[in-house]
Amino acid sequence: MKKAFYCILIFIFILNGCSLKREFVNPNQSLLLKDDKSLVSINFKKTNKILKIRNIDTPLYLNSKHIIYLNRGFANKYAHYLWADLPSDLYSSLILSKFEQSQIFISAFSQVSSLKADYILESKINAFNQIINLHENYVQISISVNFIDLEKNQMIAHKNFSIKENIEKKDIYATHNAFEKALNTLTNEIVLWVNCNL
Repeated sequence: MKKAFYCILIFIFILNGCSLKREFVNPNQSLLLKDDKSLVSINFKKTNKILKIRNIDTPLYLNSKHIIYLNRGFANKYAHYLWADLPSDLYSSLILSKFEQSQIFISAFSQVSSLKADYILESKINAFNQIINLHENYVQISISVNFIDLEKNQMIAHKNFSIKENIEKKDIYATHNAFEKALNTLTNEIVLWVNCNL
């Protein structure tokens, strides 16, 4: 009788063990850079023109969702963290959001729109990296921008925007916060620069 009881008990234990729900933990986490909405309170010079944001040029190594860091000159990538989108798309959506907030133009849209625009903003991402040295840990973003008048078919202005944002701690959340702050600051500068060149 005891033997049968132990067999039933072991059978129930095995049955319960096989039916336990196992949680799947995704080893890759996607990081998104959000708009800090810091341009809402600024009073911009308005125009009744339309702005189109052209597709962003990037170096080949940035055509990936991998978060790139440079350590003593060697490029590496985080193993378990990715951008939610390509760096060019993160920048494109953020700059478009900033122009919509500013209401400088009656409309601002991306390259995919078939509407005709009065102005074009061309951008090239030169750097979108974390830099790690013996004594430094920071984010570096560099973007070259052309502001073009389509009606006159001429360049209004060209500028290279570059920013360095220190990373407070050695963890991915501090790195994410530094990238988000740097990209928001840089896109704010671009919007202000475009407004000054109208």
